[in-house]
Amino acid sequence: MSQPMSHLEGLPAAVIRCANGAVRQPVAGRVIPLSEIPDDLFSAGLLGPGVGILPDGDIIYAPIDGVVSAIIAGNYAIGLSGGGMEVLIHIGIDTVRMKDGDFKALVKEGDAVSVGQPLLSFDRTRIFAAGLSDVVTVVLTNADRLEGVACGLEQA
Repeated sequence: MSQPMSHLEGLPAAVIRCANGAVRQPVAGRVIPLSEIPDDLFSAGLLGPGVGILPDGDIIYAPIDGVVSAIIAGNYAIGLSGGGMEVLIHIGIDTVRMKDGDFKALVKEGDAVSVGQPLLSFDRTRIFAAGLSDVVTVVLTNADRLEGVACGLEQA
């Protein structure tokens, strides 16, 4: 059963949509286009279409119902699969350089998750102290196999 996403109260429900369903905003904050993300891999859409989020919060919530397909060593990125969609959520830019323990996984690979369930936690002040960007990137990595993909805040 899906849990309400209190951090989304008053905000549109989705940041990525396709014929298979919607990907909700996984962290509170301001949504920006991929082109504004300071990383060529993401800004050029090489991993798929999506959005960036300048986070206000420090918890990543499940944006879809599905299964945790991957957690990147260091816990700064997570992959989810559900409803025929494959979603990647990445915290920060160049955060691979940060130490173990700067990010915490709240789930493990293979776990079934529901929309709104906490997945990862992070400390924005530690990211800034490392001189890095805290932008959270959300991409649909299998968009080439899906119909009607649209990105950006869903208009009410």
